[in-house]
This record gives sequence, C-alpha cells and structure tokens, in this order.
Amino acid sequence: MANIVASRTSGSRVAWNRFTQPRVYVPLIGLVILLLLVVGPIVTLIFASFRPVGVYPLESGPFVLDSYRKILEDPALQRTITDTLVFAAGTLAFGLPLAGIMAYLTERTDMPFRNQTYMMLFIPMSTPVFATGLGWILLLGPRAGMLNVWWRELVNSTSLDGPINIFSMGGLIFAGAIGLAPSMWLFLISVLRNMDPTLEEAAAVSGAGRLKTLTRVTLPLMRPGTFAVGIFFFIVAIESLELPLALGLTAGIETISVRILRLVNGEVAGQVDYGLPATLGVFALVIGTFGVTAYLYLVRSASKYAVMTGKGYRPRMLKLGRFKWVAVGFFALYLIIKVILPFGVLLYASLLEFYQPYVSANFEYLQWTFSNYTYIFDWRFAGRFFMNTIIVSVAASFGTMFLVSFLGWLVVRMPGPVTRSVNVIAFMPLAVPGTISSTAMLLLFIGTPLYGTLALLVLAYVFRYVAFGTRLMHAAQLQVSTELEEAALTSGASRVVTFFRINLRLLIPAFINGWLYILVHVSKDFSVPLLLASGSTLLFGNIIFSRWEQGDLSSAAALMVILIAFNLVAVFMGRRWLLKSVGQH
Repeated sequence: MANIVASRTSGSRVAWNRFTQPRVYVPLIGLVILLLLVVGPIVTLIFASFRPVGVYPLESGPFVLDSYRKILEDPALQRTITDTLVFAAGTLAFGLPLAGIMAYLTERTDMPFRNQTYMMLFIPMSTPVFATGLGWILLLGPRAGMLNVWWRELVNSTSLDGPINIFSMGGLIFAGAIGLAPSMWLFLISVLRNMDPTLEEAAAVSGAGRLKTLTRVTLPLMRPGTFAVGIFFFIVAIESLELPLALGLTAGIETISVRILRLVNGEVAGQVDYGLPATLGVFALVIGTFGVTAYLYLVRSASKYAVMTGKGYRPRMLKLGRFKWVAVGFFALYLIIKVILPFGVLLYASLLEFYQPYVSANFEYLQWTFSNYTYIFDWRFAGRFFMNTIIVSVAASFGTMFLVSFLGWLVVRMPGPVTRSVNVIAFMPLAVPGTISSTAMLLLFIGTPLYGTLALLVLAYVFRYVAFGTRLMHAAQLQVSTELEEAALTSGASRVVTFFRINLRLLIPAFINGWLYILVHVSKDFSVPLLLASGSTLLFGNIIFSRWEQGDLSSAAALMVILIAFNLVAVFMGRRWLLKSVGQH
C-alpha cells in the first residue's frame, strides 16, 4: 500500500514538474489570454442573440428566437442587409479595378515619380474615414456643397440642388471605393511582385499586343491573389461604419453597422434590446467567416500560379513612352479627389464662424476665425478627450504589439498542439467586422466595472488588431536566428529575460511598423468609441461626431484637421524612429 501511495505521489510530482516547464505552461498562458480576449466576446455575441428584450446576455433568463424571426419578417431589416451587400459589392466593383491600375503602374512600369507616389498613397490611409465623409458633404452636398454651388453659378442655373447628390447609394459607393483603393493597392503590390515579367515578355515576342498580354497572361496569373484581396475588402466594406453614418442616413441608406449602433444606443419600451444587434452581428460574423475561409483557400491555391523562381529572376519595367505623363496625371487626379479636395474644404470650413460655400454671393458674409482651434485647448470640452485618444492609441498599440510579439515567439519557438491552437485563434478576429467586435465587447462587459472605461476601449482595439499583428510578427520571427537566444539561455538567463532583452530587440523594425499602423488606425477610428465610450472616457471621435450631429460643421472640421495633423506627425516621427532603430541594429 505504501508503495502504491509513493508511486502515485512520485507520478504527481513528475506531472507537476513537467507542467512547470516553460515549454508547457508558457504556451498555455498565451492560449488562455486569447480565449479570454477573442473567444469570450464572440461566444457572448452568439449567446446574446438568443436573449429577449431587456435581458443582459449573461443574465439568467429564457432563450428565444425573436431576434432571428424579426430579421426574417421585418422588411426594414431585410433592406438593411440588402443595402449593406449592395454597398460592399459596389465599393469592390469600382475600388478593386482602380487599385489594380494603381498597383500595375507603380510596380511594373517606368512611370516617373514612382517613389514619391508610394509615399503619397500612404497619406489617404492615415486620414480618418469620417473626415473624408465630412469633406464630401461640404463638397457635394446637394444644396450647399461647394462644387455643386460653383457649377450652378458657372452655368447660371436657378436650381437650388445638384447636379450631384453625395447623399445616395452611388455617392456612398464612390466615396467608399476611392477610400479603400490605397489599402487594396498595398495588397495587390505583393501579388504583382510574385509574378515573373518574362512571361509577359514571351507573349509579346510571340506577337501578342499589350492588351492581349494583359488579358491572356497577366490577369489570369493575378486571379487567385486578386480574388483573395477582393474577398478580404468585401468584409472590410461590410464592417464600414463612418461613411454610411456620414452619408447614408441622410440618403435613407442604413447598413448593418449603422443599424447596430442605433440599436445599441436606442431603447425599446424603455429597455435596451441587445438581442437584435447581436443577431445582426452574428449575420455579419457568418459572412466574415465564409469570407476569411475563402480568402485562406485562395491564398493557399495561389501557389499553383507561382512563377517566380530564384534562377534568373529579374523584374523588368514596362516602358510607358509618351503615356508616362498620363500615368502621372492619373495619380495626381486621384490624390486631388481623395486628399486635396476633402482636406482643403475641411481646412476652409474650420476657419469660418459658420460654414458657407466660397462663392461670390457669400464673400461679404464670410466670418473668419481661429476660435474653432482654440476649442482643443479647453480641457472641459475637448482637451481631455484628445488626451484620452492619445492614451488609448498608445496603450492599444503597445499592448497589441507586445502581445503579438509574444504569440509570434510562441508559435515559432515552441511548436506544438497548444501553439497551433494559439495561431488559429489569433487569426479569428479577421473574420469579425470591427463594429461587431466592439458590440461583442460591449455585451461581454456591460454591467461590469470595466464597462465604460478606457481599459475596455484598449481591449477592444487589441481584439481588433491581434490578427494583423500576429501575422506581422510571426513573419518577422521566422527571420530571427535562435543562436543568440540559445547563448543567453546557456548563460543562465531565463526565457522571459531572453525574450525581452534579445528577441524583442531584434524585432524592433517590425515592432515599430506594426505599432505605427495600429496607432494611426486607432486614433482615426470612430466605431469603437461610438459603441463603447461613455462619460469621461469619450474619445476625439465622439466629440467630432457630436459636433457634426449638432450641425456645427466648422468645429467638427477643425477637430478633424487636428486629428489628421496628429496622424501625419505620428507617422513622420515613427518613420524617423524606425530608420534610427534600423541603423542601430
């Protein structure tokens, strides 16, 4: 009997000693963090879709199908879903070809000023989407839009409206397509870089013209990668909140994200209905899941079309000849439409006491002022919320990048069943639209001390960008040799010390790139603060939206200009930091 007890004790001690090994418990820590951060909110969202009006998601109570029944029976909800799909499809139909032309010109031709064009195309990605929407309202609003007013004055029209109405599905698709084009361009560049131009040259030698080579060789080789990019940005368009909020409601167009926001902030007979927004979230989640599955399949199948080899591969640029200045003009026109016009009219509006179009009939009535900018220095109304934005942006950027650096290190350095699960779960947020992830966080933490705090906003952004960050740091980690880490471990350093003092320092360039990307996207985002912020935790986006909703366009424009300037300064300083770090390492 004593031997049996001793044997069990010895076995327990061996099991415990095995569990306390870093290769066992460290991956488990990563798995638990992701289960709480990613799986918990998604499960809560699904759970909440079956709860009746007035019942919190995690409260005891009945499970019903009322919300699903409403979606099937309510024509307004069905129109919301239809409008969302039409907007996403239209944005993709116009934005993807535009991005394809931009990618081909910058990557595969001898167009002048290519390097400068690369840099300029990152500016639209740093601009808040809501700022672009507000800019287009001031430019193409049917009554007071400056371009419309100029045109009516030019042709001596007596009409009070038009000729262009940005408050329409066409206007919404136009703004969405030119807004997403730079991000699509960035993805399509990598597709083109994995193609060997000699195949196109072989087609040309065989007598095929440029158009035939493009349609019979280039485009078929790009097909899997282009479809993958299209599916990914179809999901991005579905989750879009800022443009449909700025332009769609006036036009009577309501997307899923806008409906969720209105439902979360509204009441049904004095009670908040969490079931219906959760059900719409589940619908978007299903679309996202199918989309990401198709995206991964297409990315894997793209290897069948791989034609780039190490032997004799040398990219050759297509000579545009006399058309090179047409290409430059194309990009100049795009940047004027996407950046200069919206930002210019925002800057103009921000210097007025009250917004009026800049036309001859209004010259004597224009009241110029800088008071809209002094609003930022008022701690009570804007200053503290701008500081909240900086705090959340910096905390979310560092928090996400430290977490994904740790997860990437786990996946690469400690392969096994647990880390494979970590890798899969870390990719899951890609299938969850941003508004839906914020709704899931709201449903999980409502009624808890964390609800309405800056910490919850930071967690929501970490959830949102953990998939992007993990892919980035996983790729960077694969390029880091294990020799220095092994030397540190042999010298007696712990794995934690080795990770921070050796591994993470070697990953600084990738870390800073990811940090910059997240910082800019968090600071310009509106969906998370509009759903999760409250009281003293409001962000700059809440204040801008409030000013716009109250019709104070000049104050909203000034705050937008400040936010854009903050993003551009952050990118500039971050790039300098990155170059300095690369020089040191």
